[in-house]
Amino acid sequence: MISLTTQICVGKHARLPSSWAIGNLDRLPISHLATQSGTIYTARCEGLKHLMKDQESFYDHVRAGESKLNDLESEIMRYIIELRDDIDDVTLKSVAERFFVAPNTIVRLAHKLGFSGFTELKQSYSASLDRNRFTIEALPLDTQLVQTKDLLNDRVIDSVVSLIQDASHIVFFCSGFSKYPCLEMAEKLKIMGKNTDTLSERHVMRHYAELLGKNDLVFSVSVSGETQVSIDATSIAKTRGCKVVTLTGFSRNSLSKLADYPIYTVQKEIRLGSMDLDSRLMFYYVFELIFERYFKLAKK
Repeated sequence: MISLTTQICVGKHARLPSSWAIGNLDRLPISHLATQSGTIYTARCEGLKHLMKDQESFYDHVRAGESKLNDLESEIMRYIIELRDDIDDVTLKSVAERFFVAPNTIVRLAHKLGFSGFTELKQSYSASLDRNRFTIEALPLDTQLVQTKDLLNDRVIDSVVSLIQDASHIVFFCSGFSKYPCLEMAEKLKIMGKNTDTLSERHVMRHYAELLGKNDLVFSVSVSGETQVSIDATSIAKTRGCKVVTLTGFSRNSLSKLADYPIYTVQKEIRLGSMDLDSRLMFYYVFELIFERYFKLAKK
């Protein structure tokens, strides 16, 4: 298994080969991900020396302490590292709840790595991520399209279309730029006579989810599949009996695990510092496929 320190260097730029079916993700060795890294063009701004020092500091802590971690602690640490740009949003409580452990377990993990606590671990990792970096992945759009098409399953698309047809109310949970393909899809369905809403504000999403029922349909959309507000709202909707369709990037992610029908796309990563500028073109593509199939069914 790849070490935590190697995982820090590889980060989430590792890209899965398109030949892998999503069912194989849990069996995909991390070492394979490391060797399948995508090509990244990076332009670094002034302050590089300071940022490299921050990165070395976090790296040194992990390298010195990772041998002290037990299997569960190593798993927790891998999860924290994979969060990358979402690290600032994660809390001690949310990590503890995710792994069904007491918060003190996470604090002890931080202590083993030489940090005063979880907050210092977070701050050190955040500083190591080079906030002043411009990154664009060398993945042509036509390749994205071909790989996304390979991931789609006709039976899943047909099932989603049937859910749309039968749903009393269709709700889209999203955030950031992911809301725009959702807004377009929601408006098209509204023109077709469906009752739709698109929600992207944290408290509204959670409140709205509590009002949903078994005749409602939720589309939860996130590139990373780790947007906490979407996970929270979708979890609530799931307990209310809603059918859930998720649309995410191609990865093991928390959001897709909540879905009745998870749909995956191949995304192109574009970053300006900590800002997510990833293309949502594949989300538009999937929604268009679903809508055209629904349109034909509705007009029969």
